[in-house]
Amino acid sequence: MQQKFDDVASVKDFGAKGDGNTDDTVAINRALSELFTRATNTEIRRALLFPAGTYVVTDVIKIPTHAKLIGDGPNSSIIKGTSATPDCVAMTSDSLQQIDGSIGAGGATSPGNLHIDGMTFDASVDTVDAFVVNQAQTVLFTNTRFQGFNNTVPTSVGNSQTALKLESSATRETEHVSCVGCTFTGANFLVVGDHDMSSITFTGCEFISAFKGLKIGESRTGSAPAVDGPRGVKVTNSLFDDIYNTAIHGYFGPGLTSAFNTFMDCANNNLGVGNANTHVITFQRSGMHSIADDFERTDGDVTSSTLRVSHTGVSLDDTKFEVGSFARKFSADITLDDNSTKDSGLSFSDNSTLENAIEIDYMITRGTARRQGVLRITQDANAQVIDDDFSENNGTVGVTFSLTNSSNITKLRYTTTSTGSAATFKHTVRTIR
Repeated sequence: MQQKFDDVASVKDFGAKGDGNTDDTVAINRALSELFTRATNTEIRRALLFPAGTYVVTDVIKIPTHAKLIGDGPNSSIIKGTSATPDCVAMTSDSLQQIDGSIGAGGATSPGNLHIDGMTFDASVDTVDAFVVNQAQTVLFTNTRFQGFNNTVPTSVGNSQTALKLESSATRETEHVSCVGCTFTGANFLVVGDHDMSSITFTGCEFISAFKGLKIGESRTGSAPAVDGPRGVKVTNSLFDDIYNTAIHGYFGPGLTSAFNTFMDCANNNLGVGNANTHVITFQRSGMHSIADDFERTDGDVTSSTLRVSHTGVSLDDTKFEVGSFARKFSADITLDDNSTKDSGLSFSDNSTLENAIEIDYMITRGTARRQGVLRITQDANAQVIDDDFSENNGTVGVTFSLTNSSNITKLRYTTTSTGSAATFKHTVRTIR
């Protein structure tokens, strides 16, 4: 047994059954206590192994400082909460397994330096959260599933069950929490953080089947423990799918960033493309950013109330840069055929306030002639006005522009004179919402 203590010990060595029926609460907490709270040198990194099985628990599993939990994979090693009595299935604790307001009492070391890998925390009761990180610093989850009560996509906030809840106290903030390759699913909210905390990252994760994905800073109060809300929450290279409402909602929280993520069926009432009901991402404060995110939502589903990203901060993808209400779109060069009247390929929606004020900076080259100008377009469903302010050298390029409107779409058309050569139209588009 001592050799196991020095390396890896199985939770079954402490009486846990993992048979899906036996209450393993006491056995698991005893194993955590023996391995991580009674050691004379708490810096020794021991590991507690959870062999494949479903470990039923009816009270909070208290994961102490320096603990390392290893499972046989999230589909195999499952800690399942079956009681409505506790607030959560598992929670970070201090070195004496004290939680909440008792953390740090008696000289205990505050929660932190934890690593959990290859496990599932399953909250099978809709009033219980799957996992709570409370006042913990330096926590790493890898290949871990946080499972809520719902087997289908939740259509309301319900009992506000959360897959992963992040909390701080007035005297100790949660910091440096990393989730790598994790899955969050089946809860009304997948991740909630309201208190002051910093450096919370999600990399290569899946956020699946929820009413709302991440909810950051909603209950920020301006006083401890929620003076500013979470700082530096970052979600990268992750997938969001089957999210009934908003995938990421930032109320408060400087530095909240979504980058290189894929958003599939999100904010569509779980009805797919053509049924947009709200923004996919909502950033309510400056200092929040979307960078190179990919959205299944089509242009036809985008209105002022169903944006891909609604924000006062910065959004950047491969065709557009947005800051607050200002957007600049980058497009490929357009060839304007000789002696023709045609659509340019540029179009703008008039069924919302999204693109009613438009400026197109452009340059036209045709032979040796050059034109630099700005097209100003003001338009809605009732009227469309265009103004072309330009200067030319080496003669005229022989191009004029006009507008057409049909089915709530305004199109930019061009007419070219006959010179025997086509023209090249380089441009960027600025819009003010």
